[in-house]
Amino acid sequence: MGGISPVLLLGGGLLVVGVLIAFLIESSTRTNEDGEPVQKKSLREWFATGVGQAADRKLSKDSRGIELKTMLEVSGWKLRPAEFLAIIGGVSLLVGLAAGVLQGALLGMIAVGFGPVVGWAYLKIKVGKAKAAFEEQLPETLQLLAGSLRAGMSFVQALSAVGHEAPAPTKEELRKVLTENRLGRSVTSSLRDVVRRMDSSDFDWVVAAVEVHQEVGGNLADVLERVAATIRARNRVKGQVKALSAEGRLSGVILALLPPGVFLIMYSSNRDYAERLLTETTGQLILAAASALVLMGSVVLHRMARFRF
Repeated sequence: MGGISPVLLLGGGLLVVGVLIAFLIESSTRTNEDGEPVQKKSLREWFATGVGQAADRKLSKDSRGIELKTMLEVSGWKLRPAEFLAIIGGVSLLVGLAAGVLQGALLGMIAVGFGPVVGWAYLKIKVGKAKAAFEEQLPETLQLLAGSLRAGMSFVQALSAVGHEAPAPTKEELRKVLTENRLGRSVTSSLRDVVRRMDSSDFDWVVAAVEVHQEVGGNLADVLERVAATIRARNRVKGQVKALSAEGRLSGVILALLPPGVFLIMYSSNRDYAERLLTETTGQLILAAASALVLMGSVVLHRMARFRF
């Protein structure tokens, strides 16, 4: 009897996983012993009532878990840290299984190892985009706040009005501030949390202006308009620097990805030739040296093309 085709084995495994997930996600109703309809638990509810709660409690006590929770909030993903890690782990295992069946165990292990790296990198990209959008929206937000204050609103009322009109992610951040304020927390403390989540030095100026206004008084609308004008000027300079340094940043990314990409192509097309780098001592030393040089070059290029304001 001939062996089972790897593609058939992979397809069967994915089919079993898909059926299991479909069963867990299914939200149709069933009846209990009294004939009353009972809602089935979704996958998220099933996860939350078991290992998810234990994992969240563990992560909430760890600095990296707190950082991951903050990043998920900023990115806009409605996921808890344990759910994010479970999704990344599951996808990595599936991709590793596919690569292992089709290309061999070594490539499968490499794919499993790269899965979390890719997931974390994608989350960092989402967070970076959210922070950049917040910075870009800040001058318009301050202008709306100043206009609301000139119309006779209090600062909290102005935040509420702007929170209904501002786009994401500014809308979500202002709503968090207002929700915490209704629960009894001071506005400035909540705004300081926004500065921490968004890592925004420009918004730090705004919070400092609000704190000074609460202590000594003054025309907050004028202060906010001046801060908005300053931020617009800084943003113009940032845009010019970003455009001038785009070539250097792109070169750094391409040069960092080129060596591992060439190796993967070589391993797929001529495995016997590439495996000598992995099995022989000389090849392992060459790979270690090349990896160190690529890492050093990537760091240098990244710092050369990165400007802090």
